[in-house]
Amino acid sequence: MENMEKFWKSLRTLKADVICNVKDNILTEDDFNNNIEWITGASENGNAIITNSNPHSEITWTKVKAEMDKL
Repeated sequence: MENMEKFWKSLRTLKADVICNVKDNILTEDDFNNNIEWITGASENGNAIITNSNPHSEITWTKVKAEMDKL
C-alpha cells in the first residue's frame, strides 16, 4: 500500500467524515502541518470554507502516523 493510500485510510479511521484537500504527499509532521487544507463548511454562496490550521483535535500527526504504521 502506498503512503498516501495509508494516509487517507488512517485519516478516515480517526474521523470518517473529515473533509480536506492535500496539496502534496504527507510523509512527515511538517507535511501534515503544511500540506493540508481543512474544509470546515460552506459559505452562503456554496464555496468551501478552508483553513490551514487543523480544526480537529482528534486528528494529530502522532495519531495518523500510528494508524499508518499499522497498515
